[in-house]
Amino acid sequence: MTSRAVRSAAVPNGKRVVVNPASASTGFFAFLGTAAESLVKGLFGFLAKSISWTFTALWTGIVIATSFVMNFNFNITDKEIHDSMDNSFVTISGLLGQAAGKTLGYLVCGAVPTIGLMVISPEIFESIAPKITEELLGMLASEYATIITQSGRLLLNSGFLWLYGSVRRAFRGSDQDLKNRLKAAGANEQKINQELETRHKPFIISQKIQESIDSISNKNAKAFVDQAYQEFGMACTEAGYVVAGALDNYFYQKRLANDENLIEIEFDQDNNPVVKTAVRPSTQPH
Repeated sequence: MTSRAVRSAAVPNGKRVVVNPASASTGFFAFLGTAAESLVKGLFGFLAKSISWTFTALWTGIVIATSFVMNFNFNITDKEIHDSMDNSFVTISGLLGQAAGKTLGYLVCGAVPTIGLMVISPEIFESIAPKITEELLGMLASEYATIITQSGRLLLNSGFLWLYGSVRRAFRGSDQDLKNRLKAAGANEQKINQELETRHKPFIISQKIQESIDSISNKNAKAFVDQAYQEFGMACTEAGYVVAGALDNYFYQKRLANDENLIEIEFDQDNNPVVKTAVRPSTQPH
């Protein structure tokens, strides 16, 4: 039969099994196991969607990294590094509390009443539990994926600051090392404070570029360079997204041409579905 041939090609062992998650296994703990499995799968699914390895995502990462470097204060003090890292961990603690609160709220006001229906009316429970479970787990998976992504970015930023501060101290020493050297050289307190002020003067690439533009005396030349600099950044970003989008679309179309399986379904006189074509032949030369 055509249907058997189609199932043999489309699913393992030629058999397709549809399982009701509320009644596939008997017992309350089996139901919880199924729900937990759905949550894990949903979480990884949302993470996979949020971490998409495409040319557009790659270009977005380059744009973000470039903006960070252009606006990063390379003379940031050790105290500012410590404060920024501390704030990141405080934010992460808040995100974890958010996750705990969401989970508890969904359990108390969603899962527990649903489970209570199993005692009152097993028929109603088996009817609505799968839908409620799917929606609740979907929302939780979305929340967890967002929290994991945000926490990862904060940890990455803190890790960069810690590494930068450690490497910088290894090369030029700490503020206390500078004070000790100046004191050993006979510098007074005023001289030491001046050196520390110079040492901590912000050094931001974008700010330095803008200061260079502002220092141009000729008004016409200044207006030309300023607008050229501003428009270059925006145009470069937009053009990069056009190229990345075109590349993503090209490879997506190639993947469809090579891998897309099509199933044509018609209905017979008894309104039963009949599969006519299982796989569309590849158009690629062999």
